[in-house]
Amino acid sequence: MLRELLSSDEIARAERFIFDRDRNHFIGCRAALRRLLAERLGMAPGEIDFSYGSKGKPFVPHAAIEFNVSHSGEFALIGLSERIAIGVDIEKIREPTRNDWSDLAKRFFSEGEVKALSTLSPEDQTEGFFACWSRKEAYIKRHGLGLALPLRDFSVSVDPAHAELLGADWCPRDLRQTTLYDLHAPVGYRASMALEQTAKVQIHQRSFQI
Repeated sequence: MLRELLSSDEIARAERFIFDRDRNHFIGCRAALRRLLAERLGMAPGEIDFSYGSKGKPFVPHAAIEFNVSHSGEFALIGLSERIAIGVDIEKIREPTRNDWSDLAKRFFSEGEVKALSTLSPEDQTEGFFACWSRKEAYIKRHGLGLALPLRDFSVSVDPAHAELLGADWCPRDLRQTTLYDLHAPVGYRASMALEQTAKVQIHQRSFQI
């Protein structure tokens, strides 16, 4: 059983979920993460001990591997890299409650992103909104900051076909050392990755059933 791969504190965390669906998603995702890390580290999944950063991002002490996890809807995304800070995000695409995403974008996006989103055709705005949101979340998670870093404090591209970090006044060096990528995602989802590296990298994706 997947539950047997988890530590006692992970099981306790799983039990705090109110709905079975959420509990099962957490157990399946954490078990999958342990299996992937075990492959890389040459150890049994149950032997892995996690520590946590100040904002709750998990890591494996003394291991030359970085990882990040995201889930939305019925899917989860796990990113792994060697010694390179990584953030990943997957978002289920939803239709706006009104005609467009302008109100929500004005609340959370930078001025440049709001303006760029408004230039997209109506049929491209939903895709552009979630492309932007996914890229921003991946960038924040690459730093392990969560919402301690406001979404308005940096800018990414909203073009659904082109991922790029455009501005980061809070950390200007990121423009020289962080790269954003769009990842393959199931139909109806957007997925992104942020890496603390600008050199070309090879991205390998695989899917498996939990």
